Amino acid sequence: MAGAPDPARLLTALTTEHFTLQGARSATTAEGASRSSLFLGAVSSALIALGFIANVSGASSALFRTFALTVLPTLCFLGLVTFIRLVELGTEDMLYGRAINRIRSHYLELAEDDARLFMMGAHDDAIGVMHNMGLGVSTAQLYLTNSFAIAVITAVLGGCTAGLALGVATGWSLGVAVAAGAVVAVAFVVVLARFTRRGYGMAPALGDPLFPSPGQ
Repeated sequence: MAGAPDPARLLTALTTEHFTLQGARSATTAEGASRSSLFLGAVSSALIALGFIANVSGASSALFRTFALTVLPTLCFLGLVTFIRLVELGTEDMLYGRAINRIRSHYLELAEDDARLFMMGAHDDAIGVMHNMGLGVSTAQLYLTNSFAIAVITAVLGGCTAGLALGVATGWSLGVAVAAGAVVAVAFVVVLARFTRRGYGMAPALGDPLFPSPGQ
């Protein structure tokens, strides 16, 4: 199969790949939204149930504590797996965006002087993808993601679980139990923030860009 590839066939293949990548990118967005909705719905329902039980039996009753120590750890588990999957989806979306930008660079090459009609850039690195999404390139963007919002909620649930469990096990006062729970929640947030940075940091490393942003 010697010789140069047929430009028309190459363009058709790239257009098909572009369409497939865009569909896969939409699928990651849909899955992220559904998983977040499932988790937040579960948290909302559980908190309403806890409120009803506390109203009926009292917040210091054995029934309330048993129910809370059953439901809260379950919510923590659900939040943790949701958070991890959202980080994976974010990394996957970044890789799809890089692949689309690489194909777009071929479109711009074909357009020649009319390349100015394309608004989106064609730099196939993480910076180029973020620019096409209208986002600034800074570490702060990691803490504005859906995954980190879920991480904070999960950390608060973990702190509540720890504070309640320690209060029941040791008989500590409410203030001491709340302080202990707050320490656990903060530690939880720090650990999940590090996981976020490491997870999203994998996207730029998977394959060197062919069309890097200026200065990269």
